Amino acid sequence: MDTQQLKSSKILLIGDGCLDVYCFGSCNRISPEAPVPVFSMLRTEEKDGMALNVANNLKGLGNVVDVLTNRQQIIKKRFIDTKTNQHLLRVDVGDASPVDEISWEDIYDIDFSKYDCLVISDYNKGFLTDGSLRVILGKAFQHDRNYRVYVDSKRKDLSIFKGCIIKVNKQEYESAKVFSDLDIIVTLGEEGAMYKGDMYETDRVEMFDVCGAGDTFLSALVTASLSGFTIGESIKFANKCASHSVKHLGVYDIKLEDINEIRF
Repeated sequence: MDTQQLKSSKILLIGDGCLDVYCFGSCNRISPEAPVPVFSMLRTEEKDGMALNVANNLKGLGNVVDVLTNRQQIIKKRFIDTKTNQHLLRVDVGDASPVDEISWEDIYDIDFSKYDCLVISDYNKGFLTDGSLRVILGKAFQHDRNYRVYVDSKRKDLSIFKGCIIKVNKQEYESAKVFSDLDIIVTLGEEGAMYKGDMYETDRVEMFDVCGAGDTFLSALVTASLSGFTIGESIKFANKCASHSVKHLGVYDIKLEDINEIRF
């Protein structure tokens, strides 16, 4: 595919967002209080996570993105050893119970004529319920029965997303209730992706961190598809971009300048 043909689209993204905090340090001794290592903090980095990482990837690929996300903050704090880049511990804050649902006012204010597509990044934290999704999708398909909707969801029952292009990973696919009339792309990590029985292989690369790779895949898939490429070409492009993202530690938002480093 000729990546010079990628175009900028206007996209509405709806989904659960979080703050990813990376705590870098070292463990050089055992605590005198308990048989556990003492973590000596050296520095911290903060990055947008979950749906907000999808938004950053979409923007990095040249799109214009409006975001509807949760107001309550979810924090994922990772403790990483600087010598090995090994994750030692992750502490999650703010998602012990469902976050507040998207407001009905925000839903009714959506004007789908302003956007080329809708992207749903559903981490199933409570921001999007079955009721709110039915109304959102109903509005989109009422505006245009062929309206483009791309979904990444951790729900067990995916039937609500009929008419959408759905992206899930292998584990999510195997545990979900899947129907034959759903349009599903399954990402398989270093093995690539599967769509309607066809396998799309990807490059084998040295992986530092798979965190956020699915977000990069989704964003690249959407960008290529909206630029006029076939679904097969879009999956191949998404595979390449996801492979590039895992070479970086932490969530990584792909950028147009990265495309020059990737061989298509």
